[in-house]
Amino acid sequence: MIKYFRKIRQNLLTENKFGKYLTYAIGEIILVVIGILIALSINNWNENNKLEKETNKVLLQMRDEFSRNQNELKIKIEQHKFVKESVDELSELVRPNPKEIEKSKLDSLMFSMIYIPAFNPSTDIASSEKLMLVDDILKNYVADWKLNYDYYKYSIKIIDDSQTQQLDEFLIENYQYKNFKNELLEPNKSAFDKDRQKILSSDIFENYVYLRSLNTGFLVKRATTLYDIQNKIIQHIDTELKNKK
Repeated sequence: MIKYFRKIRQNLLTENKFGKYLTYAIGEIILVVIGILIALSINNWNENNKLEKETNKVLLQMRDEFSRNQNELKIKIEQHKFVKESVDELSELVRPNPKEIEKSKLDSLMFSMIYIPAFNPSTDIASSEKLMLVDDILKNYVADWKLNYDYYKYSIKIIDDSQTQQLDEFLIENYQYKNFKNELLEPNKSAFDKDRQKILSSDIFENYVYLRSLNTGFLVKRATTLYDIQNKIIQHIDTELKNKK
């Protein structure tokens, strides 16, 4: 094809048809430019199509990740609420002259003082460079989620630190760990017949119970906020995927 065009130009020059040669040369340049533009358009279309597919893939992976996190967090919220309710019930029993309570009931309530359920989400996509492919709204949702998850972890740390550093020492002296009762534990019973009611008349224990209730309340709020943000993320992804169809 190139040889064909060159031959035409040579014939025009030989016949001294410079005007026609110039017109032809300009036309040839225009055709080349059009060809380049078409090639660039096709290349851009291919790149955009490739980027679109990669973005859809990331959105699907994020949806799967946050859906699994949502199911896990729903369970953890119920566990946090269970602990809060149990601790609050225990708090009502702590008095200078506590009323009698069944040992099995007390052992179940006491378990809530040492049980710390924790949400450990999957963040493979949310923490990867692939997040750069999604829109700004989704990026902001994820940033908000990360911030609130840090708050949640901090609340867990507060409870864990206060338990390991102070509460454990108190319980070791005043309660037998073997008596803790919950479906998560194997049935057990201490051979030492320690007065379990005595712990309910302790002013020190009242402080531990109150702090646990307070911190667990924060955990419920933090976890609920995370749940709401995750729900927004999933809904936004669903909308984006629907619009791309």
